[in-house]
Amino acid sequence: MTTRAESAPAPPSAASTVPQPLGRSSRSERHQPEIQGLRALAVLLVVGYHFWPEHLTGGYVGVDVFFVISGYLITAHLFREAARTGRIRLGQFWARRIRRLLPLSLLVLGVTAVAAVMILPSTEWQSTRRQITASVLYVQNWVLADDAIDYSKADERATAVQHFWSLSVEEQFYVLWPVLLAVVLGLAVLTRRVRRPAEGAGVPREHTRAIFLWVIGLLGAGSLAFSIYYTANAAAQAYFVTPTRIWEFALGALLALVLGASQFTGRRANLLGWVGLIMILGSAWVYSELTPFPGWTALIPTLGATLLLACGGKAPGTGIHWWLSLRPFTAIGDWSYAIYLWHWPVVIFAPYLVETADQWELKLALILGVVLLSALSTRYYEAPLRRAKLLLPTWRTMVAAGLGMALVVGIAHYSVERVEREFTASDLSEDHPCYGYRALANPDQCGAPFEGSLGLAPAAAEVAEQPQEPVYPGCQAEADDDGVPECWLGAEESEAEGVVAVFGDSHATMWLPALDEIAQEAGKRLLVLTRSSCTPRAATFVEAPDPCGEANLEILDRLAADEEVETIVIAASQMMGGFEGPDVEVDLPASEVELTDQGRSVITPIQVWLEAEKEVVVLGEVPRLNLERNATETLPECVALNEEDLAACHDDLQDTRVSERWLTRSAEIFTEAENYHFVSTEDLLCSQEEDTCYAVLGGAITYNDNSHVSQNFVRSATDELAERIEPALRG
Repeated sequence: MTTRAESAPAPPSAASTVPQPLGRSSRSERHQPEIQGLRALAVLLVVGYHFWPEHLTGGYVGVDVFFVISGYLITAHLFREAARTGRIRLGQFWARRIRRLLPLSLLVLGVTAVAAVMILPSTEWQSTRRQITASVLYVQNWVLADDAIDYSKADERATAVQHFWSLSVEEQFYVLWPVLLAVVLGLAVLTRRVRRPAEGAGVPREHTRAIFLWVIGLLGAGSLAFSIYYTANAAAQAYFVTPTRIWEFALGALLALVLGASQFTGRRANLLGWVGLIMILGSAWVYSELTPFPGWTALIPTLGATLLLACGGKAPGTGIHWWLSLRPFTAIGDWSYAIYLWHWPVVIFAPYLVETADQWELKLALILGVVLLSALSTRYYEAPLRRAKLLLPTWRTMVAAGLGMALVVGIAHYSVERVEREFTASDLSEDHPCYGYRALANPDQCGAPFEGSLGLAPAAAEVAEQPQEPVYPGCQAEADDDGVPECWLGAEESEAEGVVAVFGDSHATMWLPALDEIAQEAGKRLLVLTRSSCTPRAATFVEAPDPCGEANLEILDRLAADEEVETIVIAASQMMGGFEGPDVEVDLPASEVELTDQGRSVITPIQVWLEAEKEVVVLGEVPRLNLERNATETLPECVALNEEDLAACHDDLQDTRVSERWLTRSAEIFTEAENYHFVSTEDLLCSQEEDTCYAVLGGAITYNDNSHVSQNFVRSATDELAERIEPALRG
């Protein structure tokens, strides 16, 4: 996203003076209204995509159009200055950028910081504050890229300032681009002094153009190659990082340098302009979240934008630039920066304020409101500050920018800290005799198990942060890790007798606070062999790389052969898929359970280890709460929104059983196996009599999302789990 631009590079005339099919005309240096129209098109695509992502699935390409425009205008401005003066005044350039961009962006961030604690559930405050700080510093894109590779943050909700990632890319471009060109120009001047001292220090205009073309061309080509490579190998991060986007700015920059003060006009040029429009709109319509982007696919909308900048006509009715220059389009273009800033917080906040936020009529009303707010804030806030004489000296601009940034960060920090203190006030602790699972186990002593008369401990916001703050960092392998990373907990090796192994996915990892304590009490070492998003199975994918399946097969053999391993605990999510029948053939006990290929793959490790005379503990799958709300609302968020009516977040027991639950059904298959131990987990969280699974038990929020039991609740159930697992340890 860009703001309203610097004056355009000596733009070409509205129509060629000589009527040629593809003419090239020159015009005096002045504003190009069609660029504002192109901005309008870009911002409307982005807004349409954010309000109707299921219809305009590729509207995100509007951001790429903005990048091309920025590269075109900024490079043209810098080239003119370099050609005219032989240097680039970095301080003045940055001051102009600050006066154009920061006032409105800081206003939106400040308003969003205050609105977030008033509108959003407490579970969203910390992430919003964190990203507001990143946005103020214009490193939001790097924060999101880092989050994209962090498994614990993979399901985080988009914050109200997430759209600042593109502004961060732009700001980094504004900082680094003129420095690069200034260095190149300085080297060119120095070289010319050495080679031709008699001709002075200046560099001829065409020589400057040639140098810029070579440097920008090579940089753009390298960035495009990296973008294609990185998008193919790490798409989530590639979308956000700056190096994958530099070539888009370079595309506009090369156009400005090649065309100079001219533009292609005439019938053929106008046709090419329409082709450019079709390329942009076609991308917005056809692309989706599944499209590898930015990579080579970004060439289509960016080349379309380049064609629209380079080619067109002004003939009424048929000229593409005539349409883009119409007042409605140029007005939207004038407000495009403000529209981009304001619209996304509205998208995020609206569902919390209005139940009908997903209706077309309301969305149209919200968009009109955003346009009106943008027009007013542009005219009465951004424009006056940009022209304020008080800020014209470069040093004053820099000081004002620093103070403004510090103020917004302070507002974001203070607003969250102050309101959080009110939400976290509670006399409850995990040692309370009716805390967590103990409330369900002792109804006579504790009363209704879901009543939180003493408050919540910890608060919903803290519980929501647990996936980002694991109790045992590094103890869970990532899905794509090669080999079998291991982690040791439990008793010290010098004092331990025997080993307990834990095998499974993140739903096994979540029980580690209890299993660690149980192993220590039993004098056992605890070998953790868990992997995120990796069902414990004896099968590998047939047609795709499968580090998970290969590691599982290695674990299968290793634990069977290791005499020190006495007990193996298996746990997994209900949700599984992608694999078929087992790679290991074993004779399973006869039973009335009709096993699918997936079922046999999950059951096989149990049989292998039973035959190896291991004690096998199978934890039943935990209930999966509110499956229909998983995509839009986590359990802590539901609790934060319904602290006066916690029952609104409970779920019917039968509705939480969303799959075949092969680990639970293994109890029917191994009924005769003496060293098989099934441990139910449903009754730790649900009441069979009430047919209810609880969101809160004894003041403890039961889940930190919708399927992973919270750390605090696991600790409350440790004594009960120890009692249930004890026969396996004794055996």
